[in-house]
Amino acid sequence: MDFSYKFYRTTSNALEAMYESILAAKKSIYWEIYSLIDDEVGGKFLDVLCEKARAGLEVKVIVDGIGSFEMSRAGFERLHRAGVDVVTYNPLFQGWSLRGWARSLWYRNHRKVLVVDKELVFVGGVNVAKMYEGWDDLHVRLSGRIVSPLLRSFARSYIRGGGNKNNVKHLLRSPLKKEWEDFKTRCKFILNSPQENKKSQTRKIFFDSLIQAKSRFSILTPYFVPDISFFKLVKEAKARGVIVELFLPIEQDKKYLEWVLGLYSRLAHLNGIDVYLSKKMNHGKAMLADENVGFIGSVNFTYRSFFINDEAGIVFHDAPMIADLANIFVELRQTSTKLSEKNYLHFGWTGKVKDWLGKKFGGLI
Repeated sequence: MDFSYKFYRTTSNALEAMYESILAAKKSIYWEIYSLIDDEVGGKFLDVLCEKARAGLEVKVIVDGIGSFEMSRAGFERLHRAGVDVVTYNPLFQGWSLRGWARSLWYRNHRKVLVVDKELVFVGGVNVAKMYEGWDDLHVRLSGRIVSPLLRSFARSYIRGGGNKNNVKHLLRSPLKKEWEDFKTRCKFILNSPQENKKSQTRKIFFDSLIQAKSRFSILTPYFVPDISFFKLVKEAKARGVIVELFLPIEQDKKYLEWVLGLYSRLAHLNGIDVYLSKKMNHGKAMLADENVGFIGSVNFTYRSFFINDEAGIVFHDAPMIADLANIFVELRQTSTKLSEKNYLHFGWTGKVKDWLGKKFGGLI
């Protein structure tokens, strides 16, 4: 089965491609998105979603209650009036119980999955708002009759978010096409939700790939908060002669994330990982092992992303996709600064304070 794909390495390029695909939609649009804000960037998407809904297309959108908290009431009302079926996943301040509020605050839908006309898929790390427009990121577009698992997953998220099950029954019954059976020998969508499965598929993929790596294991992530078991696997991999690499951005979107970065980048280096720092904010999330298995998605290398958030991604063995991802890592290696004991981000007593703060905040991201 032939399918096509394309990687996008900047938020702006991915946004342009998604906008054009939505504009060209003929039948349906299903979009699960962490952050959609109706500013000068996201507002254009609201315009085209409303246009398509008024034209009679089935348009359903799931936004996260925190990620899309800055979406205006007028924006939601405009979508509803146009016929866009919008569900807000765990909105803040729902009900008056402390338990209900704490639950809504803690569990997030961090996915970024767009399905157009049941044949075109976008998945990766890209959010939709002005603040993200200038970032580097990593998103992939795939086309082909391979979307049945995504449609079923969207329907389940829609229901968990409070949507009416009757509105998505047809998606829950989406048949698996023969094309999907062929596709999954080379690629597989990873759709993790702790409310459905407490185990993290993505963490298992990362850890298993590191265990099996023979020459090189590379991770790109904006936020890195590992546990002790990861560093143990790194030590074993290093003993086998494996190069373990970590790519992080120096620029962070919040001050407390800089403290987290300073602490864990140094710990990674001390545990034998080659750490590369890019000056520009890179929000991409990817993994590559031995140019044999690759991953792109919404998953940060943190406990929250592995075990608390709803996340999505794609793991692949397809040779052309692997080659393209390998080239991305080559360029990151060439354009980033390699961390050493001479350029740690934290030094002295102030560094110890920042490390303490980094450890406290690290458990929250």
